[in-house]
Amino acid sequence: MKKFSIMKNGVSSTLVLIMTLAIAGCSDFFDITNKQTLSTDNFPATLEQVDLVLTSSYAGPYGIGLYAFYWFPMGIYLFDHTTNTYGSYDERGTSMDNYTDLNSRYTTQMYVDICKWANLSTTAIEAIAYYGETYAGTGELDQLKYMRGQALFNRALAYWHGQIFFETDPDDWGFPIFDQVATDLEGMKRARATVTDTWDFVIIDLETAIPLLAGHHDHYRASEWAAKGLLAKVYMQSLYIFPANKAKAKALMEEIIQASGKELAPPEVYQDMFYGNEAHEFNAESLYELSMTTNWNQNGPWEGYTTGSGMPMVMAPWYMDLNIRFRPGVEGAVDPLTKQYDVITSKKSSEWGNNFIHDANIKRFGFDAAGGDSVPRRTLNTAYDPNLPRSVDNYPYRTQDPDYRQKSLNLKNNRDLVDPRLMLCAGQPYVDEYINESGNTTYYDRSLEVNNRPDLLTWQHRKFTNIRGVEMGPAPYGKNQSSDANYPIVRLADIYLLYAELIKEDNPSLALEYINRVHRRAYGFPPDDPSPYDYTGLTDRTRTADEQDHLAYDVLRYERWAELFAEGQWWWDVRRWKIGPAEAGYFVETRHGAITWKGDESYVQPIPQLELERNENIQQSAGYPGVR
Repeated sequence: MKKFSIMKNGVSSTLVLIMTLAIAGCSDFFDITNKQTLSTDNFPATLEQVDLVLTSSYAGPYGIGLYAFYWFPMGIYLFDHTTNTYGSYDERGTSMDNYTDLNSRYTTQMYVDICKWANLSTTAIEAIAYYGETYAGTGELDQLKYMRGQALFNRALAYWHGQIFFETDPDDWGFPIFDQVATDLEGMKRARATVTDTWDFVIIDLETAIPLLAGHHDHYRASEWAAKGLLAKVYMQSLYIFPANKAKAKALMEEIIQASGKELAPPEVYQDMFYGNEAHEFNAESLYELSMTTNWNQNGPWEGYTTGSGMPMVMAPWYMDLNIRFRPGVEGAVDPLTKQYDVITSKKSSEWGNNFIHDANIKRFGFDAAGGDSVPRRTLNTAYDPNLPRSVDNYPYRTQDPDYRQKSLNLKNNRDLVDPRLMLCAGQPYVDEYINESGNTTYYDRSLEVNNRPDLLTWQHRKFTNIRGVEMGPAPYGKNQSSDANYPIVRLADIYLLYAELIKEDNPSLALEYINRVHRRAYGFPPDDPSPYDYTGLTDRTRTADEQDHLAYDVLRYERWAELFAEGQWWWDVRRWKIGPAEAGYFVETRHGAITWKGDESYVQPIPQLELERNENIQQSAGYPGVR
């Protein structure tokens, strides 16, 4: 994020101000009539002050519980098994088991930050209305409409993230409705609305926002097409509740496809649009993305709202340390193969590096059998010359099978067997190249925590990580643990696949064409022309290596999984299709243990214990302790 970071420089102080004014309500403490002076009696009194309040609603996703830190690596990636962890770390293990502990600090902070985001957006909506009624001139009305549209979009987006707490039955509990700003503590203790009422609230916000945003296309703010894209997703995710919205969803997605001017990014852009390359951000495919900028003044996300993301810090790759100690008479005296454990050569690219891609995902992309189902051990490299600079070609150790790397590359490049999107998402230890903290080429490695587990593949996360260096440290090769990779919320490939899903019963040939457009681009071909890799039917064999995988003959669902992998979208599909048991059966286990799907409660994150203790009006979800 480049431009929007300017808007966020004052976010922290703005939040304090907004919260103070909201709680103070109609206090008579101040008696100030100067519109340029901030007070509870006249704020906001200028259009600039209104924009200050609106800016605070954009700060919502940058909280610790969301994209600044927890959302993917401690949340969504655990729920849908995008990721596994090197150890059974704290309460993250319960989330991987799809039954999160009520005291999880991670889901607690997610809940807090989503509530805060919704409240900040509602505060902006009320501030815009107050200014419009009290101070606005006729020349400001259009700008106020645009501002209101943005605030409504931000509130809807907060609730869209709040789905993790929605139960699945329409009449069960959704999320508290923050439709007006509370002026006292009791007013902040909201009960949960039903799932139906919560989704209805979101739909109304977006349907109201769209005409207010018409004609506005700022990348860094909500736009007409951002709201239409999000509404299309909301229609689809709530279609089981509101089946009458099918016609609306179809018309809306056709409008996006035909009139938005959006198109699938070409293959050369697609291959580099997830890694913080500014040239490929906000590209032709993007309808809305969260913009990030490395914060060089704050290492990591711990101090709160920040402009960069700390999520890649948690899922940061381990890589082969070119400077590993090697003494011919000591380390080189005994072949590592004679020892019980493999030799440790790894170095982490951040202070964390807790996560790796769950092995079952690698096989679902079609990669299987190169070197067996294990990571090869290392042996002494007899060709190593200590008098020459270290490199991947001149290193003290090599894999036991000297052809392992080439075999792996051959398999990965075989598009008849392996989905090329695997290489966008995951880096293979001892095979795929990585850039270290000095800008030198090395290979991905794996954590020392699993050096005694050759049966774990432990491919490293690539999507949203720094592929041009490491996560910690200074420029040019570090990111100060504050990633600048943007996060797509809605992109055209997502819309194409949702549209195909909607029409596949009525028009299967057109549905297949839209699936193939996404598929062709992923395989390096122009999306609108037939390719050698086209599907011929909706039940064709997909790339997953497991014949028993429930995605093996489901083209639509496989493509949604593969195309949007690691983008935080799959969990919503798992929930709405109710395929949790099938997914648990496919992934089988995590480092925490066997995955035991409990029932519908496994689709839902519990209301945190802290909220239960502080809010006597809140209702717990069925299947969790503390149900009212």
